[in-house]
Amino acid sequence: MNYFKLSIFLGVVLSAYYYLDTYVLPTLYIFDPEVLHGIVKDSLAIVPPGNTTALFYEINTRLRNVYGDNINPYNTDDWMFNNAGNAMGSMFIQHASISEYLIFFGTAIGTEGHTGVHPANDYFYILKGEQWVHDLGDPDPIIYKPGDVHLLKRGSVQQYSMPTTCFALELAQGWIPAMLPFGLADTLFSTLDLGTFARTAYFTGKAMIESALRGKF
Repeated sequence: MNYFKLSIFLGVVLSAYYYLDTYVLPTLYIFDPEVLHGIVKDSLAIVPPGNTTALFYEINTRLRNVYGDNINPYNTDDWMFNNAGNAMGSMFIQHASISEYLIFFGTAIGTEGHTGVHPANDYFYILKGEQWVHDLGDPDPIIYKPGDVHLLKRGSVQQYSMPTTCFALELAQGWIPAMLPFGLADTLFSTLDLGTFARTAYFTGKAMIESALRGKF
């Protein structure tokens, strides 16, 4: 093996990745985390507590008013189960592209698991219930309630729990395709729920293709 050529190749690859990650990727983002937080808080203020479905419609409508066709219209038939990091919930995809996804995610009965380690920042805006988070070395949980946002920074890891009913608006910004193995591995190697796998692949692929056709990567 020619180690000089290998080192040159690795140097080029790493330099290209650094350039794309630092200078190109951030230019692809269209969602402003602060704008999303404002939409969540404003929606919570006007939708009666307990009417979660109405809250989903309200947030989706406000998102479409700001981001147009980059947001899929809310449809109760388009939810799907999701198993990842030993946690189980359900999700509705509002947007998916190479650099971002925006979903509703949650569970009616509670769940707990591993956050995963991702090449993306993940913003979790609590809509209903509570999310409990365990940082390594901290004996006390961090508790997020409706209107709060939990930021999981790229490369970091936590344990999380939704002790009972909990739903959130979730934004991820980073290299989204690299997150997909975490989101699908439990289905492929544990639950073997191929119907959910096909449904997830269909809705994710459809959203990403539609985004690309609009020039959103």
